[in-house]
Amino acid sequence: MNKKQKGNEGEALAQTYLVNQGFEILDTNVQLGQLEIDIIARDQGVLVFVEVRLRNDARYGYPEEGLSKTKIRAMQRAAAFYIQKTGWLGDIRIDFIAILEKPDFSLEHFQDIC
Repeated sequence: MNKKQKGNEGEALAQTYLVNQGFEILDTNVQLGQLEIDIIARDQGVLVFVEVRLRNDARYGYPEEGLSKTKIRAMQRAAAFYIQKTGWLGDIRIDFIAILEKPDFSLEHFQDIC
């Protein structure tokens, strides 16, 4: 499985998780110039921008270790651009979902990461 397919698999797992938690998925893989938002959802009236990281195993570290300050700033810029583009006036939040497949499947949802 190539990197793009693996990314799509992780995003599908994250979407299923979010829906089961009561989120409404609004959009996925949103391109905003050179920036991308994996999932845009609504959680009880809050617009949520979600970054998803999936790793097969922790041999090279856990998924959340790949969330750098640079990536968080990029997500903030993408969220601001999306809000400006759509005219959203409500509350927003940026979340992160870390998925580890082996040795035991785990999914961790970090809310409001910045």
